This record gives sequence, C-alpha cells and structure tokens, in this order.
Amino acid sequence: MTFNKTIQLLGLTCLLVSCNQPPFSIQLTNNLNVERQHETVEISIADLPEYLSANIEKVGVHDPSENTYLITQLIDVDQDGKMDQLIFQPHMAPSSEKTYYLKEQPERAEVVEYCYSRIVPSRVDDYTWENDKVAFRTYGPAAQALVEEGKKGGIISSGIDCWLKKVSYPIINKWYKASKEKGISYHEDHGEGLDNYHVGISRGAGGLTVKGTDDQYFVSKNFIVHKTLATGPLRTLFQLDYDDWQGPLGMIKEQKIISLDYGNNLMKIEVSIQGTDHIAAGISLQESNGTILDKHNLLVFKQNHFETTLSNVILTPKKYFKSQHVYNPQIKDQNHVFLDLKVINQSLVYYVGFYWSESNQFADHLAWEKYLDDLAIKIENPIKINIK
Repeated sequence: MTFNKTIQLLGLTCLLVSCNQPPFSIQLTNNLNVERQHETVEISIADLPEYLSANIEKVGVHDPSENTYLITQLIDVDQDGKMDQLIFQPHMAPSSEKTYYLKEQPERAEVVEYCYSRIVPSRVDDYTWENDKVAFRTYGPAAQALVEEGKKGGIISSGIDCWLKKVSYPIINKWYKASKEKGISYHEDHGEGLDNYHVGISRGAGGLTVKGTDDQYFVSKNFIVHKTLATGPLRTLFQLDYDDWQGPLGMIKEQKIISLDYGNNLMKIEVSIQGTDHIAAGISLQESNGTILDKHNLLVFKQNHFETTLSNVILTPKKYFKSQHVYNPQIKDQNHVFLDLKVINQSLVYYVGFYWSESNQFADHLAWEKYLDDLAIKIENPIKINIK
C-alpha cells in the first residue's frame, strides 16, 4: 500500500469514528408534568457538524442512562437524494431533562416498517397509510376518472377513510393481496380488523371544505398527484396535490403533507392553501347516532358503529382554531360536525385520528379522552431541543 493511500485510509477511519471529536450531545427538556413517549424529535442534519452529517447513515442516538441506542429513521424531505432529518422517539419522565449522544452505532437490529404508505393502482389509485395503531385511505385520479367516464367502481371524494385495526403489525399489503388473489374482503373482520367505515362523498374522518353562504359547502375532488416521501419504523410521510377547485370567492389551490408516526392514533396534516382565509375539517355524522364532545380546538365524535364504538377526532393548534359548527340536513353524506380553521400565511396544521373500541388500545373512552387532552397540551408545548 502506498504512503498516500495509507494516509487516506487513516483519514477515513478517523472520520468514521469521530477521531478526536468531543461527544456530540442533544439535550431534551420536558417542561410538562406528564410522561412523554411516542413523540418524535426531529434533528436537522444541516445543523450537525460535517463529521456526523457526512456519515449520517452510520450515526445512532445513544442513551447513556440505559447504555443503548434508540430506534432512528432518516428522512429525505425534499427528495433530492440527501437526508434532511434524523428522527427518534425518546421516553421522558414528567418535568425532566435527558441527554443523548450522536455517535457511530456499531450494529443495528432489524426493525419493522410499522409506518407505511403507498399508492394502490390495483384498487383504482387509493392512497393508503398506517402505523401500529390506525390506518387510513383516500381516493385518487383513477377512481375519479371512472365516475367521469360513466363506469362502475369509481368515486369522486377527497374524504378520508378509516381502516379499523385490531393488531399492531402492518396490514395494508396483506389485506389488498388477500382481496386481489383470494377474494377475501377487507370489509369483513377476519380477526385483524376491517374497513366498514362509510365515506362516500362526505368528508369522512377529517376531509376539508370551505363554507360559503346559505349553507353552501365547497370541496376538492380526488388528489391528482402523490409523492411517498418516507416509510419506516417511526414515520410515514407523503404529499397529496389536488387540482384547483372552486371556492365561494374563486379558485382554491391545495396541497397536503401528511405524516403518521409510530405509537400515535392521530396523523398530522400540513396544508398549503391559496384562495381562502378560512376552511373547515369535518367528521361525517354517519347515522347521527353519536355524541359530539366540544373541547374548543379539540373535536371528538363518539358514535355507535356496528355494535362497537368508534371515536373520531380532529385537533388543531390553538392559533389555527376558529370555532366549531354542525351541519345536519339529514341528507346522506352531507351531515357533519366541523372544526373551523384559520388559514395563516396560506397554510394551516391539523391532526386527525380515531379510536376503535375493538382495538383495546385504551381502557375505556375516558382514557381515550385523557390521551387527547394530554396530546393537545403537548402539541402546544413541544419537547425542547438543545444541540451542543
């Protein structure tokens, strides 16, 4: 081996093991008197020193108190081929601080891709997503085209569908495959859950609408473009674009960035929207057999659902909250409870999710409500991150 090659090899080795570099720490602070877990901490790779960012695929998050590495995930948010975020989920006691270290992780255990999403061309371009708690889908351009061409099997709707899971492991691919290859319907429960939630042309479980005058409601059609940005053990992230749609004051331009994280019953929806300064997210009242729990920026609809209980929720940070209202003309797919939202600088954020009693994820509905109350507080008071 030549002298120059030896020097290059030593330099590379030094880089990989952070030769002569001080420990790089991340200090987290929980200012709330509640336990925090399944909250995702995002570290911008651009904020890290070069010896870490250049070898980010080898970097782990080390917990010195347990002498173990946390599960992590890298995300290329802008899809330029370079990773932008390192994410992990710490477990923090009430009113506590904790320090983690970024350093080379010697080995990594295999992880399950609990947080998953994809387009489903075999099912007229559904886009479907899930984690270990919940699953959803919405409808794409092929489903819209069938309706516009006068053919069967399509739907025009930007509503959100709930898939009710009893199990923590992934079911999307399994259910679609069983339906296609064996004719096993996922609209029936075969032990893992089912899709028996009706969306139709309603807002379903969190779709958007703009209210005009005289009880007019304007909605988009199906999404026209999708981008799957990330799947993994901790987060699935994707983008949905919509064709410009008619609002009460002109055309509206809409794009959604949706993320669903491990251990969470609610997904986060970040909306970029032009053409309106207000919008509403709706929950279908279905058979109007439920109870609406009005908690200001937290909206819960608890209903009887085929001899079970389904509790849908919409939550928004306080700065986007405007009001709540009910529109119930007793017409199929038009009966909703709405969380009214402010559009700030052509954007807004809201959260959508549900709890199904058959999943046994909570002891009872009061425990679910406590989870939601705590979540609302945590969203307003995120874990503080200090990078050293």
